[in-house]
Amino acid sequence: MFVRSSWLLLWGSIAWASAEPVTLHIGGTFPMESGSGGWAGGEACLPAVQMALEDVNNRLDILPGYVLNMTNHNSQCQPGLAMQQLYDFLYKPPTKLMLLTGCSPVTTVIAEAAPVWKLVVLSYGGSSPALSNRNRFPTLFRTHPSANMQNPTRYLSVRSLDYSSNLRIHIMEKFKWKRFTILMSVEEVFVTTAKDLEALARKKGIRVDRQSFYGDPTDAMKTLQRQDARIIVGLFYVTEARKVLCQAYHNGLYGRRYVWFFIGWYADTWYYPPPEEHLNCTAEQMAAAAEYHFTTESVMLSRDKVPAISDMTGMQFQERLTQHFQKDTANVGGFPEAPLAYDAVWALALAFNCTRNNLPPHIRLENFSYDNKVIADTLFQCVKNTSFRGVSGKVMFSDSGDRIARTQIEQMQGGKYKIMGYYDTTTGDLEWYNKEQWMNGRGPPPDSTVIKKHAMTVSNEFYYPTILFSVLGILACILIYVFTQKHHERLVIFQSQPECNNILLVGCSLCLFSLFLIGLPSDDISVPESLFPFLCHVSYRAKTNCGIRMLQARVSILLFGFTFAYGSMFAKVWIVHRMGATENQQLASRQKDEEENTPWEGIRTLISTMVGRQALMRKSSGQAYGALLEKRNTVLNQPISPTKFYVIVAALTAVDVFVCFVWILIDPLHLTEQKFPLFTPADSEEDEMIMPVLQQCQSNQQEVWIGIIMGFKCLLLVFGTFLSYETRNLKLRFINDSRFVGLAIYNVAVMTLVTAPVVTLLIHGKVDANFAFISLTVLICTYISVGLIYGPKIRHIIKVPPSADEVQQNGNVGPAIMSKIDQKRYDMLKKENETLQKQIEEKERKIHECRERLEALTTSSETEDMNAQLLNGNNKPLADENMTYSTATTLTTTIPLIDLQLNGNPGIFEFYNTSLAIVLFFQVKYMRLKTTMIARRRHLMKSFYELVPMYISFVCIIVIR
Repeated sequence: MFVRSSWLLLWGSIAWASAEPVTLHIGGTFPMESGSGGWAGGEACLPAVQMALEDVNNRLDILPGYVLNMTNHNSQCQPGLAMQQLYDFLYKPPTKLMLLTGCSPVTTVIAEAAPVWKLVVLSYGGSSPALSNRNRFPTLFRTHPSANMQNPTRYLSVRSLDYSSNLRIHIMEKFKWKRFTILMSVEEVFVTTAKDLEALARKKGIRVDRQSFYGDPTDAMKTLQRQDARIIVGLFYVTEARKVLCQAYHNGLYGRRYVWFFIGWYADTWYYPPPEEHLNCTAEQMAAAAEYHFTTESVMLSRDKVPAISDMTGMQFQERLTQHFQKDTANVGGFPEAPLAYDAVWALALAFNCTRNNLPPHIRLENFSYDNKVIADTLFQCVKNTSFRGVSGKVMFSDSGDRIARTQIEQMQGGKYKIMGYYDTTTGDLEWYNKEQWMNGRGPPPDSTVIKKHAMTVSNEFYYPTILFSVLGILACILIYVFTQKHHERLVIFQSQPECNNILLVGCSLCLFSLFLIGLPSDDISVPESLFPFLCHVSYRAKTNCGIRMLQARVSILLFGFTFAYGSMFAKVWIVHRMGATENQQLASRQKDEEENTPWEGIRTLISTMVGRQALMRKSSGQAYGALLEKRNTVLNQPISPTKFYVIVAALTAVDVFVCFVWILIDPLHLTEQKFPLFTPADSEEDEMIMPVLQQCQSNQQEVWIGIIMGFKCLLLVFGTFLSYETRNLKLRFINDSRFVGLAIYNVAVMTLVTAPVVTLLIHGKVDANFAFISLTVLICTYISVGLIYGPKIRHIIKVPPSADEVQQNGNVGPAIMSKIDQKRYDMLKKENETLQKQIEEKERKIHECRERLEALTTSSETEDMNAQLLNGNNKPLADENMTYSTATTLTTTIPLIDLQLNGNPGIFEFYNTSLAIVLFFQVKYMRLKTTMIARRRHLMKSFYELVPMYISFVCIIVIR
């Protein structure tokens, strides 16, 4: 049965062939010249179409009984001229069953008008994405793939609604380019492609810039240069492409830093400037600018060795077509698109053949007219369902009439195009051969100037020496602590409040340890961003006008180290000042009591004492010079409880803890980056710039919190300096290092207040200089403070043995515990006491002689009366044993008076009264003067306490500004 059917079919074909064939007419437009920036694709496409018509008419199994004939015109790729030619096709016989069109502008105007006459349009050269609009072009089909196939748009297969990615976006993602620029000519085909590419690229998170030009691209190229465009997609015809490439050479937009994408349907030697275009570039310059550019174009020539429907492979077709030209095919317009035109004729013939077989028996294909809807609809469905293997590859159409084909990527290497890979639009797979090359062989260039963030770190030249001295300082603190614990029974240690000094050692160690963290990150030590917030909370790198500005933080080792170290010294000077003030009050009270006593009572007591017994004289003299020592021992030389020092340091620490806790709770820290101006590294050939970045921990109200903390610390520095100056002449027995503590406070205050403006105003942002000033300040303050307080003690312990220390303490307390003024007063009293003792002995001897003389010259009665008077006069001083003398000078002054009295000189009492009145007058003047000085000191303290709030307000105003 099958053999019989085959014979019948063959016999029918022979019968049709033997009869006169019916001619089916089609119309075609071919751009035989480029015109004003157009595409001269007709040079190669017209011979390819004629070759296809010949091959189809020679096939007996395709359209038996019919022959195809084409009427063609040169459209010059001009839409207006194409409209005139369409009029000729329609109104000049014979009737055309289908139209072939070339470039996109011509295809647009013809395909938009053709449905009125029920004509199907088949385009072999239209690539504009706008032609995919089925509502606007309902009867258009294209063997040329749409330009959207290189864009990230969607495509429909013949029988599915699957979406696929696009080649250009795949390339961008492959080379990790997140930015590119579109340079296009103002033509609908390119504008539509650019819009589609821009819109869908943004959905992939790729930044797209767009520049357009008409005719002359000079201004557009300068704009690209200003925008720092690196990856450039060019959408224009070949004549404009040569202008763009020449301008790229003159503007330096080529080479290592730039990548160009051109349309792939240019000829292989398109960049060589023809003489008629008069470009201002030589062939060598154009070749240099075109090197390493990419082209993306749908596969237009099949590389398979399997023959197509025409019994030719793609290579055989190309060889056959080449024989029609007498010049190099690289200079023939439309030569790459010729396979598409050849396959367009075969698609047309197969559609005619399908329509002939599917028409009703009474309707024949040659009966087509411009109002015959049946033949038009049948022909449309046959074209839509066409599928065959052509010389350009698999030929099939989507629902929108677009050609579904593979896309190839090529790169120019050494003046020749090399295939980089293929992209399948139906599956979205990219087949990449990894054969791309780049100038200097350094990989793909970046899509823009690479801005590398460079964290500003502390140089090793500053960091490691600082760490060395910090380690030595911490070890010194540990050794000093061990040394003092070993010799804690020595008086020089015991009487210096060792518990408070241990707090000083802890604070200095914390300050030195903070330098480890302040210098991070350094050149060799990096800090991950995940650990950076933790570093902010354990280090402190901030300084206002009264503190060291390091790294802003809330809870800080340096903050609490400063509180412990300085707080221990502040506690000492505060307690010394308070005890000195208490001693002054008691002294003023005693002097007031002495002033209230009548001077004549003291005179009588003095006379009676000098005339009376020798023992009473010794007792009164001892009370006079011992009164000062008694007052000193009861006030300044009392033992001090360590709890007082702990309370002061704890109070200062509590203030810091409270402020830091509220800061953390209300205004948390967050990592910020302070950016500095860009600079280009001198030794780098890459397209990169360095952006210095200073990582900081900041809060929203950073200045307020830093102002509160550092204002408080500044107030402590100033007040501590004032207290140190006030107590410079005081020396307590159980705070024997108060003077050295004052010197240490001077050092800390001066160093901090000098370093603060430099670090805050002059070198802020200069990491090395900032760290150098900070570390130098911390090291100097800690080393000098520890040296001043512990240096004399260690020297004393080494040079003075414990036995000598005990003898000095037990044998003579005065010189070891008094200040210079007290020591001088003590020496004067001691010498005066020795002088008085000698004078008393001399007077006693003279009195004894006088008594013997009186006994010999007077009678016993007179002697008894005189003795009675003397005894009555001496009863009063004997009874008043609690009498104290204001100063020992009074006793010294009265010695000559007593001597005169005992010698019996006349007028002794008158002279005695006058001399004693003068002495008492000067004594009263001295007491009033001392009381005035005490009152002035109290007034000064009151004024200082009134100025403290004003100073705090001033500091806050400065910090807020």
